[in-house]
Amino acid sequence: MRTATRQTVGEPVLVVQDMSVVLGRTVVLDRLSLTMLRGEILGIVGATGGGKSVLLRTLLGLHEKRAGIIRLFSIDLDRASDVDRLSLDMRIGVLFQQGALFSSLTVLENIQVPLRRYVALSRPLIDELAHLKLRLVGLEPGAAAKYPSELSGGMIKRAALARALALDPELLFLDEPTSGLDPIAAAEIDELVTKLKETMGLSIYMVTHDLDSLFSVCDRIAVLSEKKIVLEGPLSEIFRSDDP
Repeated sequence: MRTATRQTVGEPVLVVQDMSVVLGRTVVLDRLSLTMLRGEILGIVGATGGGKSVLLRTLLGLHEKRAGIIRLFSIDLDRASDVDRLSLDMRIGVLFQQGALFSSLTVLENIQVPLRRYVALSRPLIDELAHLKLRLVGLEPGAAAKYPSELSGGMIKRAALARALALDPELLFLDEPTSGLDPIAAAEIDELVTKLKETMGLSIYMVTHDLDSLFSVCDRIAVLSEKKIVLEGPLSEIFRSDDP
C-alpha cells in the first residue's frame, strides 16, 4: 500500500529543534529538542501536566507550535507539500490514551477507517486486511463485530492498536498504552509492542509512566521537565543522573 521504502536502520526518523508551544498565555514547551532513531522504542516520561501530551499532539499537527522545526523522515513539516503530508499520514500510526475508537462503529469498522480514507481497495480486500490486523494484535475473530462499549480495557487498546497499524506504518505513536490496565494485561501489551517492533520493523514513540514498560520495552528514554527534554539516553544512564 505504501510506495516509500524503509530507510537505513539507525537514521533519524523524527527530529525536533528548538520547538516552543504556547497555549493561551502559558508556555508549555520552550525550545525543546529531541531526536528519535529508526528501529528504536523511545520512551517519553515526565511529571503529570508536564507537557507530554502537548508534545505528542504538536508532533501530530493537532497543536500549533510557536517556534522551532519538526522533521519527520527528513521532511520539514512547515515546508511539506500536500503530497508530502499525505505520504507522512500514511507512514505513521497513532494509539491515543483511551483508544479513541468510534463508539458507533464495530471493531472491524474502526480498523477499516484509515484504509477507506487513504487507499482505493475493494470492500473484500479491506475486510481481509482489517481481519489480518485483528489477528496481528491478538484479538479473536469474534471481536470484529463488537462495539467499543462491549470491550474490556485491554481489548480496547488492542483494537485501537490494530487501527493504528492498518496502513503498515513505519513510525508508531503510543500514548500511555498500558494506562488503566491491570499488571497482567499491561505486561501483555508490552510484549505485543516489542513483538510488533521486531516483526514489522517499527520505530515507536511511547509516552508512558509505567516503570515496567520502561524496563522491558524501551531502548532509550527522554525525560521532559521544565518545558524541555532534560535527559535522553538508555535507562541505565537516566538512573545515574543526579538531576532531581
